[in-house]
Amino acid sequence: MKQVDTTDARAHSRSQALLSETGASRALEIATGFRIHLIGMYYCDFGPEWSSGGKRQCDYLHHIEIPFAGQRQVLHGDRCLDLKPGNAYFLPGNTPVERRCQERGRVLYLTFRCEWLPGVDPLLDWPERTPTAIGRCSTKEWESWRKPGWRTDASRLLRLHAQLENWLATVLPSLNTLIDRHLTTHARFEPVFKLVEEKLGADLRITELAKAHGTTLHAFSMAFSSNTNTTPKEYLNRRLNQEAIQLVIGTDLKIKEIAERLRFTDEFYFSRFFLKLNGTSPSRYRARFRSGRE
Repeated sequence: MKQVDTTDARAHSRSQALLSETGASRALEIATGFRIHLIGMYYCDFGPEWSSGGKRQCDYLHHIEIPFAGQRQVLHGDRCLDLKPGNAYFLPGNTPVERRCQERGRVLYLTFRCEWLPGVDPLLDWPERTPTAIGRCSTKEWESWRKPGWRTDASRLLRLHAQLENWLATVLPSLNTLIDRHLTTHARFEPVFKLVEEKLGADLRITELAKAHGTTLHAFSMAFSSNTNTTPKEYLNRRLNQEAIQLVIGTDLKIKEIAERLRFTDEFYFSRFFLKLNGTSPSRYRARFRSGRE
């Protein structure tokens, strides 16, 4: 059907531009290019077993936690954050925390990752990231997700996605600054990141990354570590683990098939890798997130 604008120009003769594509092109580019990938929503009964026993632990997914009952604490640096019902909390990925819990309770939580450059989550390298309260939150609406027979339709997920974006907008610094700093760092190693995405697998070696960067292994490792605050090996393991998590949670592939797809020598080696980075085996991780239970 041919579309024709028949609006009389006089109808908008007194309009004043507050936002336009040309006037805010960079901000619009960042706002629309910054993507949030929702991994899932889970409901959990928790107790003292949620505590980390004095250890500081983390994973590579971001969490939004909505406590329904009970009280817990997370310690990051010298700061202690109480997780109480009535508020929503942002627990960023790649952020080691000590968890404390002495009573039973209930929580609904969402897991997600972000992306601007393909496969790269800028929030995982955000230096100021820390667990934080993101506002008051009524549990009534969230309880509706647990009602028997409810359906996950696109409209409801669109509202959920909008809520995630709104929450992040309250805790993130200037997104322009965050992304520009992110791009500045990654521009220095563009061939390296491109190679990681093209050949991501357990058989990709740091020597190949150094070659793509055009320097010796030592010089590359020093430059990469000083600019990204992570070693090449840590970064490669992080990306490999992100892909592994996506396959474990988001597909029905057998663990052996995932190991083969990611080019591990065998299923046992893949399971050891996954256990080291996530604190549990791939099969248990899948069962936990598929059922929504800890």
